[in-house]
Amino acid sequence: MIKKNKNIKSNLIQGKRLNVFVLFLFLSFLISMLVKLSNTYTQTLQFELQPTQLESNEVMVSKEAKTINVTLSGKGFELLKYYVEARIIDVDFSQLNKDKAHYFWTERSQLEKIINHFDSKIAVKSINPDTLLFAYDRQFIKKIPVEVSVNSSFAFGFDLVNSFQSVPDSITLIGPESLLKTISKIQTKTLDLTAVNSNIDKVIALDIPKTSKQITYSDQSVSIIGLVDKFTEGSVNVPVTIVNVPDNLTLNFFPKELTVVFYASLSAYNSIDASHFSVECDFNTLTAENKYLNPVLVKQPTTVKTAQLKSTEFEYVITPKND
Repeated sequence: MIKKNKNIKSNLIQGKRLNVFVLFLFLSFLISMLVKLSNTYTQTLQFELQPTQLESNEVMVSKEAKTINVTLSGKGFELLKYYVEARIIDVDFSQLNKDKAHYFWTERSQLEKIINHFDSKIAVKSINPDTLLFAYDRQFIKKIPVEVSVNSSFAFGFDLVNSFQSVPDSITLIGPESLLKTISKIQTKTLDLTAVNSNIDKVIALDIPKTSKQITYSDQSVSIIGLVDKFTEGSVNVPVTIVNVPDNLTLNFFPKELTVVFYASLSAYNSIDASHFSVECDFNTLTAENKYLNPVLVKQPTTVKTAQLKSTEFEYVITPKND
């Protein structure tokens, strides 16, 4: 028991010695740091120039930061803050010279403002580079259409009533005029659909280029809408009309009607009849080289998805008119 108590006392003494050693080590380090920070140093640090006071209709063309290297001289205490804080210097662009494409920042014109940015106990020794160009452009607004990209397949007997639509069908861009002039439309990311048998209403992201960081988009995504219905095939017999026949000629032809095969939704099928279609032959297409009249489907209802003539075989006889 006595031996155990001696071991405990020995451990306590060693622990206290270790604590005293650590304390003296910390104090030594602290004193050393204080001595070093009280010395004078010359250091070159990089600072970002931050544009301010731009005109309301202007925007920087590049988002890449413009920087200057400033050589400073001062006590370590004064310089320490510039290693901790963000190194940014605001620049009043309303005080800079400019042309139609650039603002001009020069050390000569901005030296006083640079000096005033630092504490009075810090001396500015040099600034490099002495000139920087900031490219700018007019802020521009442009409305462009959205083009949908869809890969789709439909269940048997189903199809789109109309083409896929985007909601909204256009978006607004805000950015440098020089960039927006090259943009005429924007496409959606590709929407993949399989075995579709019902209406489509899907939100899909726009395919915005990664290089468009200087452009603001009114929308990042749109809805792709598609009206889907059951479809069937039908046919009607449509009278043939011959156009541009000279007044002094008579043209007899056969058949008088041609069959039009169409593809339409079930909801529209019963409302479709022959009067909604028109088949014509143009007499002016006859030449010495071409002896055939080709019937053409020139009109079909909007409710029909596709339509075509089942046959284009056509016979005719031309005779002069009797006076």
